Amino acid sequence: MLSILRLIRLPNLAIIALTLYAFRYFVIRPYYGMSGTGFQLNSLEYGLVVGIAMLIATTGYVINNYYDVDIDRINKQEHDLIPENYTQRSLLFIAVLLTLLSTGCIIFLSLRLHSGFPAIILFLALGTVWWYAKALKRTFILGNLAVALMSALSLGMLWFFEWLKLKQAGISIYEIRPITQFAAGISNFAFLLSLIREIVKDMEDMEGDSRYGCRSLPVVKGIKTSKTVVTGLSVVLMTTLVYSQVWLSNMSFDMLVLWLVIVIELPLIVFLYQLKKAFSPLAYHKLSTLLKWIMIGGISGMAILGLNFIL
Repeated sequence: MLSILRLIRLPNLAIIALTLYAFRYFVIRPYYGMSGTGFQLNSLEYGLVVGIAMLIATTGYVINNYYDVDIDRINKQEHDLIPENYTQRSLLFIAVLLTLLSTGCIIFLSLRLHSGFPAIILFLALGTVWWYAKALKRTFILGNLAVALMSALSLGMLWFFEWLKLKQAGISIYEIRPITQFAAGISNFAFLLSLIREIVKDMEDMEGDSRYGCRSLPVVKGIKTSKTVVTGLSVVLMTTLVYSQVWLSNMSFDMLVLWLVIVIELPLIVFLYQLKKAFSPLAYHKLSTLLKWIMIGGISGMAILGLNFIL
């Protein structure tokens, strides 16, 4: 059982589910309540979207393990390796099975929503995880951008589906425009932080990547340039956070502003300080873990937003 949970990256899947449901109950519901609007995606439809997002992510994890067995033997610590009872053939079988299951759920969702847009978007996402594992991961920068975009668009995609239902019902979305602004802000945060983390992970995995022909940023341009890029992206992230905090302060969300300072900006400063001193795979692994906790802190900000409405 533990080997299965390790294979599908259960903590990552839990983060996806918590993020999407936090958005529903701490962002959408309060604004819907003020405008007298009800949820447009019912519990089944919303659960389908969340489930499909988790299935696509799981497919990505499994198919990545299929293609990266040799690289992971070099890059990963022993507890991160694929369990011995999983052969490459069994990994491929699981990935295909997950793809078929995702396909069925996507078609069912599109029929429920009476729109072909969900099918187009979700099939593109499903195709991207296979393309990433097969080729994109080994290209210069494109693989990092693909992962960052997938992280950012999951929430935006979900709000787009809700917006489609609003439009079908003829409901004006002017009064709930802040939901779109929140979705855009969270997606921007997820994109930049994911991109930073992907580059840091490439720095950690540089030895195996270079041996097997991966053209990651550290392999092509070196550690020094990679650190410069990561520092620049971190500055951009903090700048956008400050801009968002000014907007939030004007909206009287002072508790959320303080939360972002404590759980994102201060840890990012610690991250940049530690980045300058990092020169080993273990040090980069610790930095990657720190970035993951920062992302969880950012997601938790949606609960703080919900408290702002209550208080």
